[in-house]
Amino acid sequence: MAGNKLDLMAQAELQVLVPYATDFDLKDLEARIASNPNDGRDQSSALFSIPSRKSLYFDEHLSVLVVLNKPGGAEELQDWLSYLTINLEVQAFGSESRHSNTQGTDGHSTQPVSRDVIWSGPVNPAEPPVAINDGNGSALVWALHCFLSRPRVRMQHPMITFKASGTFRQPPSSTAQHPGDKLLSSGVPASINVLEPLSGDRGLQGITPQLTALRLDRISVPTSLDATEQSIRSKPQKPFPALPAISARVRYSKSGTSSARPATIANLDIETSPFQDEEIELTDVNMQLAAGSAEDLCAGHAISLPKTFQPRDDVVFLFRLVANDDEGFESRADSLSRALEIWVNARVCVSDECRPTIQMRWRTTVDFSTALNPSYGGPSQAMQRNSRPSSLPLASDTLADNENKSQQRATAMPGFGVTMTLTAPREVCVGQPFTWDVFLVNRSDRARKLAILVIPKRNAGDHQSRLSKTSVASTAGGQRQGIDHADAVMDENRLYGIQKGNSQDAVRIVCLSTDVRIGNLNPGFCHNTELKFLPLSKGILQLEM
Repeated sequence: MAGNKLDLMAQAELQVLVPYATDFDLKDLEARIASNPNDGRDQSSALFSIPSRKSLYFDEHLSVLVVLNKPGGAEELQDWLSYLTINLEVQAFGSESRHSNTQGTDGHSTQPVSRDVIWSGPVNPAEPPVAINDGNGSALVWALHCFLSRPRVRMQHPMITFKASGTFRQPPSSTAQHPGDKLLSSGVPASINVLEPLSGDRGLQGITPQLTALRLDRISVPTSLDATEQSIRSKPQKPFPALPAISARVRYSKSGTSSARPATIANLDIETSPFQDEEIELTDVNMQLAAGSAEDLCAGHAISLPKTFQPRDDVVFLFRLVANDDEGFESRADSLSRALEIWVNARVCVSDECRPTIQMRWRTTVDFSTALNPSYGGPSQAMQRNSRPSSLPLASDTLADNENKSQQRATAMPGFGVTMTLTAPREVCVGQPFTWDVFLVNRSDRARKLAILVIPKRNAGDHQSRLSKTSVASTAGGQRQGIDHADAVMDENRLYGIQKGNSQDAVRIVCLSTDVRIGNLNPGFCHNTELKFLPLSKGILQLEM
């Protein structure tokens, strides 16, 4: 009878199903079976007629069905559940890079395939499965929840596959010794006491130390299955195409408000996937700073969640991170570094029945330290040369040719050849975002690729005028001796005074359009885009583009 059980499990097969409905569970399966007539063939059709997903998403919480098919009835399987172990492994695979082609045996170029396990876990033995009887056999169905994390290797055209593995251990016979019996078997000698020579030590005061030699022996784990175990084969699964639903990145800038505690503005840029046509609903975006606080600057007057976005949309969230000075200090060197936890929750609106849940959650470190001298600029006027020619002198015969070429180039392409027109609102309020309308026209004779980067211009103050002053000692020495000397870079006392009296420049305006790229703008074509800003202070705000 024992061999019969192992033979039956050798014919068993594991299979993984991915239902199309997001909230599909075992109760829905029982309802589908109960709605059909009491025919074994109809019960099997109720299981395999469940609609399946066509594609999956990274960072998705997914519910799958693990099916164990075997010949015979399902009643005897119910008695063997305690001796059955089933594990599920989710793998992502794809080519590593487009440029890493290798030459195959047939002469064609092949790409190396990289694999990464993105989730693995066992089937809960305490959860009762759903039994399905069929005319040719029976099946047990478990529901399992898994999380499809992102692979650690960058892949081209990633795919996801599910692999279920199982092991059946032969139930012990009734004549075997009970595994819970703590008594030693008769006729077996005791192990040697390693610490017996120390029993005569006077410092132990009559206490005999005990250490059995069995505790010092190396435990060997068997690598192969013995005669009481049987592995269950897995049915090959069709891989699912996978893609990220959303992508996020964080940028930091110093806060524009003066505070006793260090503060930083975190710019969280979330972009929906351009490789799909489904809408994405953002449900929750938040940050949590260890030993500090994270304030949402967009709450109340900006985007209110939940909100639905179209593919290729880009949305920005601002958080003000403030660190506490009296918490979380391990050493003086890292006293201004804090751990920041970020999470983004969303749903992909595939249909009314299929709405996959996306959850991105990661940890990073924020450095609140400031530079020793953040306002230290370029070289002073005293260190620059009076005469700096723009080019080397040319011969008289080549001058005419160069002038003709420069005139032709200027006629065909004035400057870079791209004109930019900015349209701004008449009034701007502090703390309220505003938009610039940017209109570009390519007037050159070739296609252009542009990237618009906006950099806030800091107020230099009066430190440049102080830097332009020459050293007192060097000037006095030069006048006294009547010899022209090179100006000193800076005296130590003056450099110390500048660093001590200097104040940190605050960011007065933040650009919400972090990365604007315009590619392949053909000659004579135009392009219209927008730049979003958030003013943090009053007055004249300067930008560099």
